Parts: sequence; C-alpha cells; structure tokens
Amino acid sequence: MQLLKLEKENEELVRSLSEVNEKLHDSERLKGHFISNITNEIVNPFTSVIALAENIKRLKEGEIPMAHHMAELIFEEAFHLDFQLKNIFAAALIEAGKEQVKCSVINLNDLNHQISEYFRQLLDKKRIQLSIHFSNESTENDQILFTSDREKLDLILKNLISNSIKYSPEDSVVELKYFMGKKELHFEVYDQGKGINPDDRKIIFDRFKQLDEKINSINTGHGLGLSIVQAYAEMLGGKVRLNDNFDKGVNVMVIIPESAEASDWDDLEDFLLDSEASY
Repeated sequence: MQLLKLEKENEELVRSLSEVNEKLHDSERLKGHFISNITNEIVNPFTSVIALAENIKRLKEGEIPMAHHMAELIFEEAFHLDFQLKNIFAAALIEAGKEQVKCSVINLNDLNHQISEYFRQLLDKKRIQLSIHFSNESTENDQILFTSDREKLDLILKNLISNSIKYSPEDSVVELKYFMGKKELHFEVYDQGKGINPDDRKIIFDRFKQLDEKINSINTGHGLGLSIVQAYAEMLGGKVRLNDNFDKGVNVMVIIPESAEASDWDDLEDFLLDSEASY
C-alpha cells in the first residue's frame, strides 16, 4: 500500500516537473520572440528616421520640396515607434504585475476627438472614414461622462482602431459604436478588412504571439494589441468579445463597468441584435 502511494506521488512529481519544464521552454521561446520583434519594431524605425534625416540634410536648394515627402515618412516611422513603445511598456507592467488602475471622470466626446486627431494622417492616407457615434440619444456637443482609467481606456481604443486602420482597404469605413448602459460602457470597433483565419482564433489573445498569416487583423507587431485590450479590460472589471466573419471584417466588443463588478451581458441583447442587423 505504501509502495503504491509512493509510486503515485512520484508520478505526480514527474508530471509537475514536466509542466514546469514546459513553462520554462515557453518562457525562453517568448523571450526570444520578444527580443526579435523588438529589433523589428524599434530598431528598424529608428534606422529609417536617421536615414531620412540624413537625406534631408543632403538636399540641395532645388530639392527642398522633397523634404515634405521625407518629413511625412519620418512622421509615419516615429508614430509607429511611439505606439509600439506604449504597447511594450504596458505589456511589461502587466507581466510584472505592477500596472495600477487610476480612475477619473472622462468626457468621452473629448477622448473621441483626441483619438480621431491622433489617427488623422493615417486615416487620410488610406482615405478611411472613422465613424464614431453613440446608440443612446446624444450629440457630439453633449458632455458624456464616464468614470474609469483614462489612460487604459485610451490605449484600448487606440489598439482596436489602429488594427482596423492597418488592415482595412482604402476608401472604407472603420466604425466605433458606443452604448451607455446603467452602470457600464459598451463599445465596438468594426472594420471592413480581412477577417481572422478560424485556425488562428485560439491564439489571438496570447501575448507576444503573432499569427502566421501576412495579414493579421488583430495582433500587429509583437502580437500585443488584443492581449493588452483584454488585460486592461479585465483590470477595469470588464470583458472583451470577438465577433469575426472571415473575409468580412472584424468586430471587437468591449464592456467596461463604472464599478469593479462584472458587467451584465444580458442587458446587451437588444443592442447586439441591432448591431448585427446594421453591420
């Protein structure tokens, strides 16, 4: 009897060690993947910016008009670098367990205006319209107030919109739709780009994982985008839901409560039916 007990304990120990070993291998793989992508997403833009700046310095008097085009390229590289750094720092704090929630009263119309301006040049370049509206009766002049962590809500929205812009075709529409519940904020981002391959849907929430396809409607760069959206939403007591029709675009819904309690998804039934009918 004692021998059987020891054999069982030994099997459990071997299984535990195997799991630990697998996690260590995963950790090393993720670290290598992360460092590799850091090179692509940070070093490459820096190299491009330096090269473009050098070219501007060498322009002759008659070539000055070319400086405008080069300045646009510098802006694009710097914009991309700034955005990826925000995601990297956010992911690092999340992994270290040092991210904190700092709530304040947010004017959503002001936030929307700032986000629209943030993406203005990228939207204009692809002739994409960013349509932002509330399902509730309100106008862009109303003060629509919501208490949450502004910085985290801002990065959630920017990640969703950035991905939609990047993978939407030219002359299309990216839609940000809000619905104010009794104690929570619901919002969805729709795009008309290529959807996510069904085989890849299980890994799109994994941090640092990137889909195999060249076109990746969610995890850009380091594969941080949607994982940060999910992590921040959960930190704020919320949830994320992906509605995807392959080749028909992606719709991501996020629910953020004003309190720490989980949101009631049942209250969304009418809103969801209306959204599905109009999209």
